[in-house]
Amino acid sequence: MLPALLVATLIALFAGQVLPRAITAAPALWAHLVLAVGVMTLITAAMQHFVPVLTRGRGPGRWVGRLPWLMAAAGGLALAVFAGWLDFVWVSAAAALGLCGAGAMLAWLRARARNTLGHPHPGLAWYIAAMACLALGLLAAALIPWFPAWHDALRAFHLHINLYGFIGLSAVGTLQVLLPTAANQPDPRAAPRLRDDLKWALAGSLAVAVGQAGWTPLAWLGGALWGWVLGHMGLAWWRLYRRHLFAFHGAAPVLAAAALGFACALLATLTGTGGPLTLFLPGFLMPLLTGATGQLLPVWTEPARPAAFHDAARQALTRWNGFRALLFLTAALLPLFGYKCSGMPALTALVWFGIVLGFWLFRD
Repeated sequence: MLPALLVATLIALFAGQVLPRAITAAPALWAHLVLAVGVMTLITAAMQHFVPVLTRGRGPGRWVGRLPWLMAAAGGLALAVFAGWLDFVWVSAAAALGLCGAGAMLAWLRARARNTLGHPHPGLAWYIAAMACLALGLLAAALIPWFPAWHDALRAFHLHINLYGFIGLSAVGTLQVLLPTAANQPDPRAAPRLRDDLKWALAGSLAVAVGQAGWTPLAWLGGALWGWVLGHMGLAWWRLYRRHLFAFHGAAPVLAAAALGFACALLATLTGTGGPLTLFLPGFLMPLLTGATGQLLPVWTEPARPAAFHDAARQALTRWNGFRALLFLTAALLPLFGYKCSGMPALTALVWFGIVLGFWLFRD
């Protein structure tokens, strides 16, 4: 399931950037195609894959394993609303369906934490915090049709707690483990850093969301808290992985570009440079997913193959990633200087990677 979801989310990202120029529809339709149907489903499934590793325990049971499909159904229902097939009040039903999935995931995550042999990896707490942020965002979405006077505030909170809470906490928590794996060099401070910095990242996510909903100074405080977390991580990466970050090949350059893109997206949100998703999708999500795909897909698609096969596959998928990282960084920086066609470099890198991925998937 995970390989299919990963590829489907990459396709949704491409469609969400290209189709609005060809098909007239509400912007919320394309945003929910990428974030609700694609990313929410993928993150839920990815958590179920990583949590047994973090807790040294069993994987999800029969019913918990089906929660990603519940999330996809919630996202699909939201799509039907924004496509005009259902009345807007059905947003509450879509959000309630997703809220049931988030609640079930939270219960499972906390149970896995309690039943861990020894202490769970600190990354698990990031996943719990991320899923709690998703629940808050879905609760806000469910209230929108019933409190029209609060529409703008609830919508802003829903959007930003999902971007910088749910997706941000999930991604940054995973990046601090994934990049050392991609560089094939451990980071001895990753676990203590995750343990110490979660409170700042979570507080920053909540402050950004509440601030964007109505009190701007609080959003800047949230940005400063996230800046501390990203700076702490970035300095560690610079000290340990500088050679890998500037390499021509490998997953590390693109994953580092994703971290920088997240920082740029946050800055753009605080300064009001373009829409909230103008930079977040091409500058952060695209490099994050392409880097994760190149590193993880060989193991996910053919786990029984020897390590040499996985290494060769990663080399094929991540070849020239350094140049793709530059394209993604260009897309992350251009909106900050007022350029509106900033998505083109990221789309170029995404299509380039998609061609490479297609040849690898359908090789003889």
